[in-house]
Amino acid sequence: MSGVSCPRTSKSRGGRPLGPTAIAIRSAVSELTARYERMTVRQVFYALEVAGVVEKSDGGYRQVQQQVLRMRREGLLPWEFITDGTRWQRKPGSWEAADSAVASLARSYRRDLWQSQNVRIEVWLEKDALADIIVDTTSSWDVPLMVSRGQSSATFLWNSAQAARRAWEELMTVTFIYALYDRDAGGRRAFRTIARDLPQHAPGVPITVELLAVTDEQVIEWNLPTRPAKSSDPEASKFDGAAVELDAIPPDRLVELVENAIVDHIDPHAWKVEQSAEAEERRLLLQMAETFNGGGSS
Repeated sequence: MSGVSCPRTSKSRGGRPLGPTAIAIRSAVSELTARYERMTVRQVFYALEVAGVVEKSDGGYRQVQQQVLRMRREGLLPWEFITDGTRWQRKPGSWEAADSAVASLARSYRRDLWQSQNVRIEVWLEKDALADIIVDTTSSWDVPLMVSRGQSSATFLWNSAQAARRAWEELMTVTFIYALYDRDAGGRRAFRTIARDLPQHAPGVPITVELLAVTDEQVIEWNLPTRPAKSSDPEASKFDGAAVELDAIPPDRLVELVENAIVDHIDPHAWKVEQSAEAEERRLLLQMAETFNGGGSS
């Protein structure tokens, strides 16, 4: 996304005067649009906190939240820059007519490129607000993104384990789970539950569970901003070290983490063979769609 011009003005477009902090926030947010395609409000807050624009406090977060909203309403920040994966709708696919459905199938057809890799991957994400940041990457590699919203339910864990079991029994395919969770008492507890319960639900099935973020090493190496532990968590007082949210990791680094974890499992030659087969199958489907639409008649 190209940068958005945000002139250093002392007033908003509504005529209200802007203080020095508000002006600094707007300038910093404008600079972020030149670096990132999308961010959550919390990611914006952490970026500005690290830059020294706002304080690391609830008040600092509210200042960022307010200015981001005002900038969007005033046309200074594209609405699509701020992502919110917590709201979504369900609707079955529908078309104007059968020929449209056939054409849509031909264009969207994807072959299972993993079928010759003997491995399946799932990416588990604690926060649905961050789903839009990494879903393009998981989708492009045809990898399931599992949004657990904190502690995973028993049903969610059981269903994932059964998918791993079927893959192993039918195709001898092993499963790797990469988890992205906050570094705090709740995040570590949720990760331990995944690592413990998934193998229990599918005994004998090779399932590897790995914490991809936030790790202790990442906090130190990347100098990630911390936050106070959640006092509402009964295990907060027992948690060792600083609490760090997933949102503290810059979007590009978060995407890179996920993509590298996926690509490490891919046999490039086998992948290219499957891609060639996919291209030929899509070509045949497009021919069928043209014939259905009358394009193949004499």
